[in-house]
Amino acid sequence: MRTLCFWFGIATAFLCGWANPAWGYAAICVLSLMQLWMLRTPGASVFLLLHYATILTYFSLAPAMQIAADVFFWDTGVIRAEAHTQALVLLLLYMAGVEAARFGMHEPGAPAASAHARRPAAEPQAVGVAHPVLLLLSGIVAAFASLFIRPELNFIARGDVGGEVSVPIDLIFYSMLPKLLVLMCFVALAIHAWRRRTIWSWCAAGLALAMSAAAANPVNTPRQILLIGLLPLLIHFFGRRRRWMLALVIFGAIAGLGPVLNLVSRDSFWGESLTTFPYSQDFDAMFIVATILERSPDPELGLGRYLLSAFSFFLPRDLKLFPDFDPLGWPTILANFSQSNLALPPFTTAYFDFGLAGPVMLGLAISAGARLLDKLVDPRGVVSGSYLCTLVLLAAYVPFMRGPILGWGPFAASGLIAAAFAGVLSSRFRRPRSRAAAYASGAA
Repeated sequence: MRTLCFWFGIATAFLCGWANPAWGYAAICVLSLMQLWMLRTPGASVFLLLHYATILTYFSLAPAMQIAADVFFWDTGVIRAEAHTQALVLLLLYMAGVEAARFGMHEPGAPAASAHARRPAAEPQAVGVAHPVLLLLSGIVAAFASLFIRPELNFIARGDVGGEVSVPIDLIFYSMLPKLLVLMCFVALAIHAWRRRTIWSWCAAGLALAMSAAAANPVNTPRQILLIGLLPLLIHFFGRRRRWMLALVIFGAIAGLGPVLNLVSRDSFWGESLTTFPYSQDFDAMFIVATILERSPDPELGLGRYLLSAFSFFLPRDLKLFPDFDPLGWPTILANFSQSNLALPPFTTAYFDFGLAGPVMLGLAISAGARLLDKLVDPRGVVSGSYLCTLVLLAAYVPFMRGPILGWGPFAASGLIAAAFAGVLSSRFRRPRSRAAAYASGAA
């Protein structure tokens, strides 16, 4: 039923977008809401839940309102409806690819209310529990202290980082990675506190929360750190149960809190008037895609070189793969915008590589990989590096969709390193097998 609803909705969005792109995006909004409602079953895909929450937040209501109000960004002027329709088609093709990868998968129904399903999860064993808690707290203190090596990168208003050549590298090692280490250790401690529910575990999680709030000050921290660092905890708690809460928090935090924080950090600190508020620059992705399609010449197909160039973010600039295939560095594109830090969704990069087949192929690849991640999301499992990395990868999908890959990559890589580190510190937490499981294995 959910799959049939999607393909009917995607066809409706195509037809509405052909008549008026604002109507097409409005149809995507309705389609996303219906899919989120149908994905409320605890056994359904966590990835699809995040996917449609992201589509609803970044790619439905925001561009519809922008087009209807003739809002424009970065001194580009109003874009023609035809270009907005072309950008809408790329988004719909990507969404179609994501769903096409789910063909043949069983749609789970409501779980049976068996005695085994009603049995509460076993508590972690008490022996040695204090040692991982102390290790995690030590990791938080060490990571927090490293933020003061370059305090100008971490405790002043966002954007004032100087003009040194080494600033991007320094941001990774003295800001991104330490902040994400603090956040991921807090995530691990919060999970353990919820399971053990002791005074000691709650106090440790509370201390970690306080240090996380100080480290990840929203005024000076990019949204990617908050998403990749805190969203894993929400996925753990709400990914399988109360799933509507997860979608609601994602939408509210980005669509509501994000523009307000931008207004505070940029306007009051820098004296910059956000004339487009509430049409925040956080939601400029599809407008930028439409501008590129309208005002830049059709590039040659990269046959994978655009994506390889974007995903080689970890290499020095001199060693980056195919530097000429970075669309955001082309003079013809930069001449149309008043700034160079542009949001470019990855399905647009795939379009430059393989034409209209590119967004479909990218959706297929990402959705196929997410099927494995869905199997690894087990809120009752052991808190390990692999589990925390799974949560980070799912959380990183939200900023990945907005793009660009080059700007998203260092945050995602830092998040995975932090998750692996927090998982190592949590490795002594283990859940004993329940008596029923032990009895069953003995009988076998």
